Amino acid sequence: MTNTNELLDIALTIATKAHEGQTDKAGAPYIFHPIRVANRCLTDEEKIVALLHDVIEDSETSASDLLAKGFPRTIVDAVLSVTRNEDESYDEFIKRSRLNPIGRQVKIHDLEDNLDITRLAQVTENDIVRLNKYISAYRYLRE
Repeated sequence: MTNTNELLDIALTIATKAHEGQTDKAGAPYIFHPIRVANRCLTDEEKIVALLHDVIEDSETSASDLLAKGFPRTIVDAVLSVTRNEDESYDEFIKRSRLNPIGRQVKIHDLEDNLDITRLAQVTENDIVRLNKYISAYRYLRE
């Protein structure tokens, strides 16, 4: 059995590799985002899920891969709860994320980070539309 510190290290390694070469809307290395989200989390489980929260969407990594690396089913299920499926709307995704207690907390912290516009050099109309969507999701998850 793998201990929590090892799982955190493995999660960071997987996330770093998965997001290699990716940048965020401000042009910063994308890996900074899951690290910031993890830093907002209170439990080690939440931190692990936060590091992995975009890995399945943004890379070839699958839930089976995470299980094979030693992550418990509870962690993988939480990662899946914050991974948007191609065939679901954003609202459906948020409703599903709310059902998993770990995923819900991670998604709240993800949205908190996404709502921080201070990293953007300029805020566009598209940014405002996206922020309004995030605010609605944040309020729903906090209910």
